Amino acid sequence: MTTVSDTVRAPARRLRVLRRPKATTGFWSWFTTIDHKKIAIMYGTTALAFFVVGGIEALLLRLQLAGPNGTLLTASQYNELFTMHGTTMVFVL
Repeated sequence: MTTVSDTVRAPARRLRVLRRPKATTGFWSWFTTIDHKKIAIMYGTTALAFFVVGGIEALLLRLQLAGPNGTLLTASQYNELFTMHGTTMVFVL
């Protein structure tokens, strides 16, 4: 007869990193959430922030072109701002 007690193994330990977060309040819960309402709030807030950034970039471009010989931006700064505004509006929003 064989005994089974020698071949019993301890249960495998789970990694803590892969466990589902249980916090529902606080700063860290916003980054580890799977709640669709929180995700929608984060999405809307990020879109609004980049909309404001794109608007400020557009405002600076228009102020530069408002009059002849605009001195608000240099030619290099204008080109950089034009590119950043396009990138913000196409890829981020």
